[in-house]
Amino acid sequence: MTAISYASELERAGTITITIKGVSMRPLFFADTDAILVKKCAAGTLKNLDIVLFRRPGPDGVQYVLHRIVSRRQDGSYVIAGDNCTDADIVPPQDILGKAVSAQRRNKPIPLQGIRYTVYKTLWCAPYPIRFSVLRIRNKARAVAKKFVSRRRKQHGI
Repeated sequence: MTAISYASELERAGTITITIKGVSMRPLFFADTDAILVKKCAAGTLKNLDIVLFRRPGPDGVQYVLHRIVSRRQDGSYVIAGDNCTDADIVPPQDILGKAVSAQRRNKPIPLQGIRYTVYKTLWCAPYPIRFSVLRIRNKARAVAKKFVSRRRKQHGI
């Protein structure tokens, strides 16, 4: 199944399984090894910190994204961000296709409930403005370190 068919397949079957691509949901999910079961749901049943599949405009048309709801605006739209992202999307309810209900990594369950997951959501996901700042600082530190290592290698002919 291609990404373009996610919406129609979810409408037809009520559930779909997708494979993670990219790093936006790290450290919870990893690209190419994690499979997520998404179930169709009504937007009114969603709450903060639920992981949802939504559509947004992409460079080649519609793009499907699996991220986490971090808040809801007064106009009814959702603020949605990946766990490893420094920005959020504002998503109208009609663009949310379904909710992640289970996950697996190499055929082993990834817990989406329990104390460890609750602590993770509470400390890392819920305070998303702080998380955005922490990730931006981390990204800048990595860029500086990369330049430093590159200069050292040039100086030593490595």
